[in-house]
Amino acid sequence: MGKTARNIVKLACWAIGLWFFFAILTPVLEDHIPAWKRYNQIQEEQNLDSGALYYSNVPQTQEAEMETRRAVREGMAARRDARMKKERE
Repeated sequence: MGKTARNIVKLACWAIGLWFFFAILTPVLEDHIPAWKRYNQIQEEQNLDSGALYYSNVPQTQEAEMETRRAVREGMAARRDARMKKERE
């Protein structure tokens, strides 16, 4: 078997493995894990689409993003200041 054929077989195995994980195993796990059941129940009660949470104008998401950006900027500024202070010494 040539190298190309082996790579195609590997790719097919990965594709089948991923399909099995997401199409078969994940739904089974959802039915048997209490925390996951509760998470799904809350989503259904509040009519939420978990994928849409990050692609919509949900106020909490925007607020969280702005606070994360602020925290990262402050952390980077503190890191830069510490590096510059160390270079001056």
